[in-house]
Amino acid sequence: MIESFLFALYLLLLLFLSLYATHGYIILYYYLTRNRKNKKKKFPPPLNYFPFVTIQLPIYNEKYVVARLLSSVTNLDYPKERYEIQILDDSTDETTFILASLVEEYKGLGYNISLHHRSQRIGFKAGALREGLLSARGEFIAIFDADFIVPPDFLKRTIPYFFLDEKIAAVQTRWGHLNRDYSILTQGQALALDAHFLFEQDIKSQIDLFINFNGTCGVWRKEAILAAGNWQDDTLTEDLDLSYRAQLKGYKILFLPEIVCPGELPIDIQGFKKQQFRWTKGGVEVAKKILGEVLRAKLPRRVKFFSFTHLTSPLVYPILFFLSLLSFPIVATKIKYTEIVLNPLYHYGSYWAVYLSSQARVVNLYYLSLSLFTIFVLPYPITYILSYRRVQKLDGNKEKGRKSWFLVAFLLIGGFVSLSLINTQACLQALWGKKSEFTRTPKFSVVGKKGSLRDKKYLSPISKITFLEMGMGFYLLFTLIYALSHWELALAPFLLLYTLGFLFLSFSALSQHWEFKKSRKKELETVQPVGEGEVKR
Repeated sequence: MIESFLFALYLLLLLFLSLYATHGYIILYYYLTRNRKNKKKKFPPPLNYFPFVTIQLPIYNEKYVVARLLSSVTNLDYPKERYEIQILDDSTDETTFILASLVEEYKGLGYNISLHHRSQRIGFKAGALREGLLSARGEFIAIFDADFIVPPDFLKRTIPYFFLDEKIAAVQTRWGHLNRDYSILTQGQALALDAHFLFEQDIKSQIDLFINFNGTCGVWRKEAILAAGNWQDDTLTEDLDLSYRAQLKGYKILFLPEIVCPGELPIDIQGFKKQQFRWTKGGVEVAKKILGEVLRAKLPRRVKFFSFTHLTSPLVYPILFFLSLLSFPIVATKIKYTEIVLNPLYHYGSYWAVYLSSQARVVNLYYLSLSLFTIFVLPYPITYILSYRRVQKLDGNKEKGRKSWFLVAFLLIGGFVSLSLINTQACLQALWGKKSEFTRTPKFSVVGKKGSLRDKKYLSPISKITFLEMGMGFYLLFTLIYALSHWELALAPFLLLYTLGFLFLSFSALSQHWEFKKSRKKELETVQPVGEGEVKR
């Protein structure tokens, strides 16, 4: 019958989800037991000479933040004559003119800095990095995106690690957050990124599992880039792709949690969603490209398991989306069959006949499914909470955000489910082989709680999928109300989180879209024609 099919499908999806829950529990185990190990982290001695370093800055339409980036890069505590700065500019707006002026200024101060402007974005970021590498003179290549600030001691603290082992391909540092407290959106992003770096990256690096370069705030050994096949642009996540190709060649990637590069988090919903779409689609593309080679390679089983769950982790989003879609029929069926089983007339006969009836089995399957779902979701809030505590310990600020971190940790569960619709689209496009443009995530030089989107460029129009997300929010709200009206409380907490996630995402996008339209209308009203081809402001 249809009810049995629904529960079988629900359990099948949960079974697939169990792979990633197992991944999470094992990472938690390693995190909680790592201090009991006697294995100590190796720290390299200070540099006794300064190897030449090429700093690559891939830029595309970043007028608000390029000056801040160059100011930090030219403030490095490293001899000027021992590093060069390559600005790899694909911009199509006034960013190029801003950069040209800054380059001349810093050249006058004695910096080895050059502007490489491409009129066509062939290969997007990967293409720019690949072309820059042709003229790069450095033995090591440091890469920074436009929205980050480079600490003055960055090179002096990262370069020494390459001399511990010639097989170290890259050193990745942790991202900080310039605008963590700007909104609940940025708080959620910060918490999720902290968990990624301090659990996924740090623990895996410690126990010799494959990790990925995060595209910025790291240094590569040039020789390793070339040995692994250079930057390739056939996926949207060129950093993940190169990381796995390098590690398959026998190289290692180190993660250094104690070194932090502050960066700016997206504050606009559309930009954030585009970023998530790119990361998700790119992850599936890399899995299609390289997962078979990883599984066939002569690697320990645990490396293959964690590589599999890492590369296929974007597939969690379609699972979460379909679980959300099934929520109402599952709840409605459980309520219907519970009423039948509890009906006094139904109990005519033996107890075992009632217990073994199809209706009772469906009710039992519901509680089994709910128990499994709770077990599979549990590692994530635990990870967020522990990562928050560790960030406070590492950064020495124990009061910041204390009032809201616990709430945000649990709201993130709903936040991930609310991204499931757009990221399901990303997964399907990647699986079907549909190519799409590399879309950058715009930044607006927002630090702390100051700044807004008013009168800003680079904002995207609202997408049609926003209204589908709103529809999902109301669908889940209806399911929640229906469950509560029948005193079905077991699934209510999850339904509440899902509802808040979808409605927050969609209504925030609408709110920002209206603000954007108002600011543009006001701007146009200040432009008055005074003659053909002329305007006066």
